[in-house]
Amino acid sequence: MVKKQGRIGEHLYFFFVCIIITPILTCGCSYFNKGFQAESAFKEANDFFQPGNYKASLSKYEQIIEKYPKVGDRVLFEMGIIYAYPRNEQKDYQKSLECFQKLIKDYPGSGYRKDSEMMIFHTNNVTIKDKTIAAQQTQIEALRQTQIETLQQKDKTIAGQQTQIETLQQEVKSKGMRLLHCKKRLKCSNKRFF
Repeated sequence: MVKKQGRIGEHLYFFFVCIIITPILTCGCSYFNKGFQAESAFKEANDFFQPGNYKASLSKYEQIIEKYPKVGDRVLFEMGIIYAYPRNEQKDYQKSLECFQKLIKDYPGSGYRKDSEMMIFHTNNVTIKDKTIAAQQTQIEALRQTQIETLQQKDKTIAGQQTQIETLQQEVKSKGMRLLHCKKRLKCSNKRFF
């Protein structure tokens, strides 16, 4: 009988252990499953990014942040990078800065914080340089336009002077012909008198 009660106790002990461990394992598995799903979604977003489909990549990251808010810091960092990516023809430095600033504000203990601060610094520098380049390009275009107008004015002046030269050449030729004619008449007149 003691053995039978010992066995019942063992079974009861095993039963309680199973009742306690089952929810832990179930929750743990779902946690790891969510982590796996999030990583799978990150891979998919990265697969869009690699060939240059930045819009689809950003869209995927937006889905990830809605579905897995715990990885929001990584999502915001990745989105900030895409918005500022030099090969992204629709790059938007303002949106990039907003992503990095939101990451710093909403996830102060994030491992992406220092990188985000660095990216804010670099993005601000790029923005300043882009504005400087745009201003210089505007100046260059204005100078180019001024030079074109100056050259066009000089062309008009040269054309006018060429017309004057041609007119003067015709006058010289005409007067030269008259002079020759006058010389011939003078010679003829001198021959008659002598």
